[in-house]
Amino acid sequence: MNDHQIFKNVILDLGGVLVDVDPEKTYTELRRILLPEHAGFLDKDQLPEVLVAMETGAWTKEAFKANMRNACKPGVTDSQIVDAWCAMIDDFRALRIRHLQKLAKKYNLYLLSNTNLYHVAYFEKEFKNRYHFSLKKLFQKVYYSHEIGFRKPNAEAFQFVLNDAGILPEETIMVDDRQDNCDAAQRLGMKALKVPENTGLEAVINQLL
Repeated sequence: MNDHQIFKNVILDLGGVLVDVDPEKTYTELRRILLPEHAGFLDKDQLPEVLVAMETGAWTKEAFKANMRNACKPGVTDSQIVDAWCAMIDDFRALRIRHLQKLAKKYNLYLLSNTNLYHVAYFEKEFKNRYHFSLKKLFQKVYYSHEIGFRKPNAEAFQFVLNDAGILPEETIMVDDRQDNCDAAQRLGMKALKVPENTGLEAVINQLL
């Protein structure tokens, strides 16, 4: 990135950029615990409704578990439901953490993730167990969609971060693995870097450094 010197801030996505995610793992685990008549829960037309409800904070933990219990086989525990929900989250690669530490010497780093309280509890615990410090220490500030009430690619999500952090879009780079999120960031005046599918931060680190 030849003009990197004009940029002061980098907003990073989490899934697909910093941590690998495999939604099929969650689908597989849910198939094991759902009642046959509720298999439609896994249809693309229905599951996103659950994701949106969780990722915007519209559903509490109890609302999520209550809805899931109604769709699950008898005897399925809350722990099994949560484990299935979190099965998609893989490991944080050490290489990406080192890249973040390098980026922090050049930019103010922020995290903006479409996520939910169960996934946050899971990956923050896993990160701390492995690296022995909090994930949040790598960033100036962390923004989770279920806490701010907006999710990407809605402009409100990006605008919330810009306003709350007090940063200018023209001085900010958004790093994300989804084209619609990159497009939304660009419409607000940010530079966007799209991480290619099945890669991660390492695929664009040279452009940032």
